[in-house]
This record gives sequence, C-alpha cells and structure tokens, in this order.
Amino acid sequence: IGEPDPSPDGLVAASDAMRDAIRWNGGAKCAVDSALHDLVGKVTGRPAWDLLGLTPDIPPTDFTLGLDEPEVVRERARRASAFPALKIKCGGPADVATLRAVREVFDGPIRVDANTGWTPEVARSLLPELVELGVELIEQPFPGARLDWMGDLQQHSTLPIVADESCVTDEDLDGLVGVVAGVNVKLAKVGGPGPAARMLGRARDLGFRRFLGCMEETSVVIAASAACASLAEWVDLDGCLLIADDPFEGLELGSDHRWVLGDRPGLGVGRAAT
Repeated sequence: IGEPDPSPDGLVAASDAMRDAIRWNGGAKCAVDSALHDLVGKVTGRPAWDLLGLTPDIPPTDFTLGLDEPEVVRERARRASAFPALKIKCGGPADVATLRAVREVFDGPIRVDANTGWTPEVARSLLPELVELGVELIEQPFPGARLDWMGDLQQHSTLPIVADESCVTDEDLDGLVGVVAGVNVKLAKVGGPGPAARMLGRARDLGFRRFLGCMEETSVVIAASAACASLAEWVDLDGCLLIADDPFEGLELGSDHRWVLGDRPGLGVGRAAT
C-alpha cells in the first residue's frame, strides 16, 4: 500500500488501497489498518485516537457472559457485578430463567445478545419480560438476512434492536435505515480503526444508535477499538479480558471500566515482557 502518509487523507487512501488488495478478509484488513495507525502514530508522535480526529473520552465497557445454565451465568454475573453493564448471550430455552438469575445479583443495565437464535414468535413473546427485567437493548435476534423480521420486531418494541450480523460493512447501513434503532460495529468486521471510525460517524449521521463491539481479541485490537470509542453510545470492548496470557501490555482499564487512552503514540501497546 506504499509509504505511509501521516495525514488523515493519507491514512484513508492507504485504507482504501488495502481494501482493494485484500478484499473480503476483515480480520486481515483489521490487522494491517491497526498496524498502520500504530506506525504512523509512532512516526508522528500522535496517539491513534488523535490520528482519527477523535477524543480520549469514551464510554465504559460492559462485560459479556456466554450461554450456560442459569445458575452458572448467575455466579459469573455476581463476579462481574462491578462492571456498569453486562451483556448476556441468549438464544436458548432458558433465556428468561438466565436473565432473572442475573437480575438477582446485578442491578445495572443488561444488554441481550440473541446471536440470531430467536424466531419472531419467541422474540415477541419475550418482549414484556425483557422490559420488566430492565433490559437495555436487544442485539441481533434473527439471522442477518432477515431484515423484515428485524424491522417488525423494532416496530413492536420499545427497546432498541441493534444489528450485528446484519451490519457488516458500511454499505449495509443504508438498508438498515428505518429498520432498526442501532448498529454494532466491530473492527474485525469492517477492517480496522479507520474504517470503523468512518462507519460509526456515518451511522451517527444516519440517526443510528451506535454499539462498538469486539471479538475475543488481544489488547492490540481492543486498543485500536478504544481509539474509535468516543463515537459510540455503548461499548463492549472486553475481548482481551476473556483470554489468558495476552501477549501485549500497555492498555489499562480504569476503575470506572473505561479503557485509558493517554498520549502514548500509536496504539499505546507493545509486546509483553517474557
């Protein structure tokens, strides 16, 4: 993609060249774009969030609890209760029991991620219970292509429906206008911090509520994601907290569960000492 141009236009041009060269592999594009922002930041002495034209003031992250028996999820929720919000994976027959169990030990916002696991009938039947339990949002209740189901549920729900698998690239945003209230942007889907920041900005301009998410990833990708987080309303950047032996260091989670974005150049992380 050539020599890095440290200007914002240069980073966009490099990102576009990379997109054309790599095509559909979002993970590979994310790796290259993250490395590019780290390199240019270190060359210019600027943190990645500044290269993106953003601020270091970001929302706190939630913490994700995977599918399991209700009593197991309840205990995990108890241990994670210091987080300001919990994201609960759903999509099984014990969803209501699981959410009730979590609510017994956690008073904060609960974000439900159905991971395409519901039918329209199940989703509609669950809505009153979800509202009563204080659920904050519902993420991707149906398969990604079923925008008709997504839109119908949003029309009948006071809770925001957030598209994840239905929202993979910037081009998907147009088809979601008037269908759902929010979108989930992940760097591994869209190809790195540059494309993610541009997609979040466009989603904002289109009137979407914005959820910045992640996969189970090292702190390199979480740092790159956090650089974009001032554009998001909700943040789910716990990927490096879910793995053992993260090979990188330098990213700090504050006592308020916000990732600390300082003035260190680039992504602000490096190889952990061995």
